[in-house]
Amino acid sequence: MNRGFIFYLSVVLMSVLSLNVPLQCFAQRNTVALEAKTDAEYDAEDDVNTALWLAAGGVLGIAGNCLLGSLAVGGAYVYQPVPPAERLLGKSAEYVSFYTDAYKARMRRLQLVAAAKGAAGGAAVFFLLGTLNIKPWADFIIW
Repeated sequence: MNRGFIFYLSVVLMSVLSLNVPLQCFAQRNTVALEAKTDAEYDAEDDVNTALWLAAGGVLGIAGNCLLGSLAVGGAYVYQPVPPAERLLGKSAEYVSFYTDAYKARMRRLQLVAAAKGAAGGAAVFFLLGTLNIKPWADFIIW
């Protein structure tokens, strides 16, 4: 009877240990994903050229109201810069994958927000110039 108790106890112990190993791997993967995402978001905020996207949206918004301003927003959505390779040297493939996805997503979001702000500001200036009957672009049109 003593032998049966030890056998069942070892079976239960092995079952618990075998269930614990996948959970540890999953927890380690989440740690890598979280670290990569955090690093990528900080780097993307440092790398984004907000002034460029604000200016692009603003200039196109002034030039052609919301129609051309939407081109800047569309460009900000389509353009996805690749993170610099030197940041990913020596990292695992899993880290590189998570980092690249998070970097592109954060850059896209920051670019979209800046281009949308610029386009909205440009459209507001366009409407203001229209209501005041000021048409600065009329001098550039050759009839």
